[in-house]
Amino acid sequence: MSDTTHPSPADLVEPLARTVRAYHDELAEVAQRHGLTTAQARALIALDQPLSMRALADHLVCDASNATGLIARMEARGLVRRETAPHDRRSKVVTPTAPGRELAHRLRSDMHRLHTALTALTPAERAALLPLLDRLGDLLER
Repeated sequence: MSDTTHPSPADLVEPLARTVRAYHDELAEVAQRHGLTTAQARALIALDQPLSMRALADHLVCDASNATGLIARMEARGLVRRETAPHDRRSKVVTPTAPGRELAHRLRSDMHRLHTALTALTPAERAALLPLLDRLGDLLER
């Protein structure tokens, strides 16, 4: 039996996986309601600032050619635009359009189960959780 006051990394894996699965499942449902794939929703949410195609592909954990097709479909819907990068004319930067930014906001706000669960945490629990999630994210992005 694990020690809840000193959990091992192995003790944390399944609770973290449940959280990630719940987030992904809800994002997939919300994306579908807005006529997007989960990857398109993830891309739109990631574009809170312009990103290079390479950075976006890295964020989505996909091949650059997959990101290009995904962005082309989103561009056809008027959600994003591709422009030549100012620092490298061979590179493209993806920027959300006003409708794309609005849809990204709606995607986030429509995740009711997530918001309800986070609201159920006490303010102290949320304050404790935020730096831990930030640190874990930083460690995983290395």
